[in-house]
Amino acid sequence: MERTNNIQREQRRIKELAREYEEKGFQVFIEPEKDLLPEFLKDYRPDLILKKGEMNVVVEVKTSETIKNSEYLKELSARINSLENWKFELVITNPRVKDNLRNNRYQEYSLIELENRLNKVSNSIDKNFLEPHFLYAWSLFEASSRAILKADQPKSERKLNPTANIKQLYSYGIIGRIDYEWLNKISHIRNHIVHGHPIQKSEIKEKDLNKLIRMTEDFLKEIKTFANNVYKT
Repeated sequence: MERTNNIQREQRRIKELAREYEEKGFQVFIEPEKDLLPEFLKDYRPDLILKKGEMNVVVEVKTSETIKNSEYLKELSARINSLENWKFELVITNPRVKDNLRNNRYQEYSLIELENRLNKVSNSIDKNFLEPHFLYAWSLFEASSRAILKADQPKSERKLNPTANIKQLYSYGIIGRIDYEWLNKISHIRNHIVHGHPIQKSEIKEKDLNKLIRMTEDFLKEIKTFANNVYKT
């Protein structure tokens, strides 16, 4: 079970890093096939390769547990960093945080219901009136985040406070710092809309709404994968 959890955490972090670097203008290759690799990487399949101009970055993602069995990374890092326009980056996912946990009494959507509702909001966005679509997408994000916390941390408390919920996602390594900071930022916008206050310094942008929908979709896919792996074991 621990091995399955480590794989899930690494895969989530890889996807998050891919989103982050794409937004920074990098060309991203997730677990590229051998025919896309330079000769010096033929015996190794990196988690990510990033390209921007002449710069190439090889990224390996590990948990605090899997890094213990990764002595080969020292040699690989030295080899890559010795080459011109190449850089090696090792990313360690956040350690899990212990907490006093309890179950809440609220009924949750099923995964099928979440997927159906997410498809509806994805297919009905009005670019000239984003606020209601954003609020609905946010509600589905909250529901999916509670669901992935339940799958990844079965004993964890399903928090209803959005700020606490986002903090749990970050504490358990389900999201990284960039997404954590972004979610906190748009949660403030959500609060202004919900409570009827003007949004003074920012407004909902279509790219933010699309990112929120993609993140929710990723959560739902991860929950399905997690469930399948648990069933197989």
